Amino acid sequence: MRWLKNQRGSIAVLSVLAITMLIAMAALVVDVGMLYLAKVQLANAVDAAALAGVQKLPTNPFQAIVVAHDYARRNKLPPNTQILATVGDHGGIELGKITVTARQSLGMAFARILGIAQVDISASAQAAVRPFGGGTGVVPFGVVRQDFIKGQAYALKEGAGSDGLDSSKHHGNFGALALGGTGANVYEDNIKYGSQVKVSVGDWELTKPGNMSGPTTKGVSYRVGLDPTATYDTVTEGSPRIIIVPVIDSLDVNGRGYVQVVDFAVFFLEGTMGQGKDNYVIGRFRERLVTAGDPGTSGNYGVYTATLIK
Repeated sequence: MRWLKNQRGSIAVLSVLAITMLIAMAALVVDVGMLYLAKVQLANAVDAAALAGVQKLPTNPFQAIVVAHDYARRNKLPPNTQILATVGDHGGIELGKITVTARQSLGMAFARILGIAQVDISASAQAAVRPFGGGTGVVPFGVVRQDFIKGQAYALKEGAGSDGLDSSKHHGNFGALALGGTGANVYEDNIKYGSQVKVSVGDWELTKPGNMSGPTTKGVSYRVGLDPTATYDTVTEGSPRIIIVPVIDSLDVNGRGYVQVVDFAVFFLEGTMGQGKDNYVIGRFRERLVTAGDPGTSGNYGVYTATLIK
């Protein structure tokens, strides 16, 4: 009988230990799962904040911080989340950098039984502005490397006659490029929507000889028609009339030939002028644009890309 009582006592002790283990496992499953989801949310929020703020660099560091804070709050982070944003020019190919760090204290559920009332989590993201090295969406006009002046009008595609801003000829080439194909429809669509094929610094691209008056006029008219009231002074970011074009080393090729992309520049698309062989395209040089794309090392004409680096 005494032996049976001892056995019952042992079973009671083991039952208590088993229940304790089950509680610990519940704490592990429930609370660790909650911590994981909160960590993911926090990381996504700081990524979004850093990418939003970096759009204002390198010209406006103060506004970059304001925008980063705004995006962090709009990502529905709890009030006890702390945001720290710092910016600076780090030289080299990084024209500016922003760091966003968020910290959050989370109350535990089952883990309280084990004496763990709350756990602190944190997430950090860094984004930098770097020169635009290439990407899709490029418009098929090749402008020869030169010292562009902000606000000044340039012929993005020249005319064959004397009415163009630059009537010089290059053996049948007037600035049109065959990006992703040599057909007239491809060229027109590239004006309307931007090239779907990535164009990068260092690439050799085929020229598209001839004036291409019809496809040029149709493509440019379509794009201008998407934002018809915009002007150089009033156009807003994201307008289809803000275009990125390849800067090429030279247009001195005979007929259809290869030219090298050495950089990219951004222009406000004014429209076409002239008829037939005299048809040409006007754009006004803009000093700065941050867009999606691959980071590069040049950036002489103000086209940048924002990228997460940490």
